[in-house]
Amino acid sequence: MTVLQRWTAFNVVGFVGIGVQLAVLAVLVHVCGWNYLVATAAAVEAAVLHNFAWHQRWTWKDRRPASAHETLGRLFRFHALNGAVSLVGNVTITAVLVRSIHLEPVVANALAIAACSLLNFTASDRLVFRSTVATVLMLIALTPAPASAGPAAAATAGWQRYEAKIQEQFPSPRSGPAGGPFFAHDRLQSKGWRDEVMRGAVDMIKIDPPALPDAKIHHWVGAVFVPGVTLDRLLAVLKENAGKESRFYDDVEQSRLLTRDGDRLSVFMKLRRTSIITVTYNTEHQVEYARVTPTRATARSVATRIAELENAGTAQEREKAPGEDNGFLWKLNAYWRYEQVTGGVIVECESVSLSRAVPLLVRPVANPIVDRIARDSLSRTLASLRKVITSAAPPATNQ
Repeated sequence: MTVLQRWTAFNVVGFVGIGVQLAVLAVLVHVCGWNYLVATAAAVEAAVLHNFAWHQRWTWKDRRPASAHETLGRLFRFHALNGAVSLVGNVTITAVLVRSIHLEPVVANALAIAACSLLNFTASDRLVFRSTVATVLMLIALTPAPASAGPAAAATAGWQRYEAKIQEQFPSPRSGPAGGPFFAHDRLQSKGWRDEVMRGAVDMIKIDPPALPDAKIHHWVGAVFVPGVTLDRLLAVLKENAGKESRFYDDVEQSRLLTRDGDRLSVFMKLRRTSIITVTYNTEHQVEYARVTPTRATARSVATRIAELENAGTAQEREKAPGEDNGFLWKLNAYWRYEQVTGGVIVECESVSLSRAVPLLVRPVANPIVDRIARDSLSRTLASLRKVITSAAPPATNQ
């Protein structure tokens, strides 16, 4: 449905709703003898319920709710946004018109309805009749960040402790697998994950880190099987394509290799995160590959610089100064593990990031949605990596 068609339907429903509202108001004032302001509030509520039902069935019929729970959520938002505009706007404007120029209450209320119509349409389209995911993300985006957009000292200290704990569990040529399993999946006692990835699935695990003040750690582990390749060939393809990530990954707009020192690389990536709003970052990552055993290897990637962009993709594009950003991405680490097995290589990525905390108002609904977005992002990355490796040309016979 086009904006014009939706606007037309919105006004048709609203026009009928006006009739409902004025009829209820007239009955309550002239028949029941209610105070005109109390009657106005009751009449508005009747119209709000009428309009919500028809907007869902007609105006935004292409955005059907996925469940009764989502319908209730929409009804709540409709009351909170449109209802608030209608109640506050109608009562205020009606009172002003009646008291200042002595208009008849029904006439004054009709003028108030017209004044609130456009604001109600915008609120409905942007915040009410969208999916729960879209609405929550919009609310998160519109919630003001703390005065200092960077992580507080306590949050930074908590992140550093958590980062150190993960590093202790990360295998290296010097320490081995730190006395524990090589893969995080095995450390987390995930059963049947190897069978899942060998069948072509991307196996995912969510880890719940400790809470931090005004910040949130996001921790996911994903694994995938890359068939028909040796560990040597997989590592060679990854290193050869360092700085070319924008060719293979949807979230990477630009990339380039900054430095190379053996198995240590520095890479620039312009990352784009899209939901309701699009946030773009200039990032730099230090990547270090290491061979643990003849059949096992690792790679550790740490974002050493993350700068949120303003007006990305335009002539006015600029990096926001520290303290100006929205706090959607403060830290980003990735811990990769590779093991050659019969038929190919198992690849595991442990992704850990830090952002500002989800606003308390929407946290019960938002946290599952944010988690799902993080899960899908890592899953897509692993699937893309498998595609890159399997589609790479086989090595020449003299290599």
